[in-house]
Amino acid sequence: MAASTTTLTIEQARTAVEAAILAPSIHNSQPWRWRLDGDCLDLFADLTRAVPVVDPHRRQMVMSCGAALFNAWLTLRAAGLEVQVDELPDGTDLATDRLATLRVVGQCPPAQGDAELATAINRRHTDRRPFDQADLPDEVLHGLRRAAESEGCWLAPVVRTETRVELSVLLARADWVETHDPDYRAELMAWSRTDPNALDGVPRSAVVGSDEPRQSEFPLRDFDIVGEAGQRLRDPQVERPGVLVLGSDGDDTAAWLHAGRALGRLLLVATAAGLAASPLGQAIDVDATRALLREATGGIGQAQMILRVGYPDPAAPTLPQTPRRPACDLLEVVHHA
Repeated sequence: MAASTTTLTIEQARTAVEAAILAPSIHNSQPWRWRLDGDCLDLFADLTRAVPVVDPHRRQMVMSCGAALFNAWLTLRAAGLEVQVDELPDGTDLATDRLATLRVVGQCPPAQGDAELATAINRRHTDRRPFDQADLPDEVLHGLRRAAESEGCWLAPVVRTETRVELSVLLARADWVETHDPDYRAELMAWSRTDPNALDGVPRSAVVGSDEPRQSEFPLRDFDIVGEAGQRLRDPQVERPGVLVLGSDGDDTAAWLHAGRALGRLLLVATAAGLAASPLGQAIDVDATRALLREATGGIGQAQMILRVGYPDPAAPTLPQTPRRPACDLLEVVHHA
């Protein structure tokens, strides 16, 4: 049973925000702000970090914030705090309204598995390299599906050959549309980082060089646009990764926030199971291909993210942690007289 209301300390809030900023975000834009006010930790979207060409509706911004929200909540729960989540308490104006509030209402032992997932936060990273050829076991897929469903979303593995071919065509079509859009390429260039000390954006260590052969069943987004070396592939064999479509019943701000929370949870479940993942977002970026993707996956709900998932190549080196902005720059503390 929960104890009486517990005040959230500055140190606890800072620890939660440090975990939150390790969440994935579109182009590593880190589009969030946090405010500690009494026993409440408030989450806001940071519109100055929008990527309007690839994300004109700010869907991916809200999803990024949802993944950060899950990390913060999980960190507080793993610390033995009972936390109430209030979503969109003020409305849906991203310029002014809170996306969510985490309110500490007492103390409670962590649920089974919370501590393991919390330790996975520091190990999770996007891996765009080829995966090992091992298939995903059914029990692992069931665990990933449960992770999505526990946050009010659904997860559909793309298994049938016909559907995989259709998805590959949609990804290739969307990729062509984006790469031939000068505004898209300019935006991607603006978020590409060659400075190893950069605290946001896509670093060269996360980029697979496009001049190397990459034979994949599914085309990946090409981040290699600045002409400097990123990762290099050691083996050009055709890769056939596991592919998962994460979706929601609705397609509004609340649904996007839930999808972000589901994405955050299932990526940590995947990490704890020894898996790696990276997004295949092109087909959802483009409205026309997103509508066709809905038909390809059965016409139920709205697809919010496509993930390639698999076991990392055991011979590949460990990827460095993608840089993040410091928590002190993202957390405002309200002092009351």
